[in-house]
Amino acid sequence: MDIQLGTNTLRNTNGTFLAHGKEQIRIEWAEDQQTLALTMGVFMPTGTEVATLKQNVWETNPNDRFLLTSTPEILKVEDTTLKTTVMEIHKAENKIVNIPAAKFYTSKGTLSEISAEWWRVGNKMELTGIDTDLEGGAIELPE
Repeated sequence: MDIQLGTNTLRNTNGTFLAHGKEQIRIEWAEDQQTLALTMGVFMPTGTEVATLKQNVWETNPNDRFLLTSTPEILKVEDTTLKTTVMEIHKAENKIVNIPAAKFYTSKGTLSEISAEWWRVGNKMELTGIDTDLEGGAIELPE
């Protein structure tokens, strides 16, 4: 799967984002191959997990704080308390997904943000215009 994060293209990934050695996000093509499925843990800046989404179904989501909107073309997770987009994923052709916007924390409270121009992870990494082949591997966020 190729994933576009802002102006960055990560080709040939397995759709998994690893943070601190653990899977935090997994993007999959649903069995019918027509829609996307998202699995992710949603964390606070303290690193406390506040919600868990597994293949587009909330396992935990106290007080329905997070809203998942799913269409055949777009998946979007929003924080209804902070009025922010946690993750937005657009389906493109040839099993390419585009993430034009995201703002989420890792299990250690590191902020990861994606905009139309860049992808930032804490103060450790900012990528703009990168095109790389991950050879079927995961996307690893820096510590």
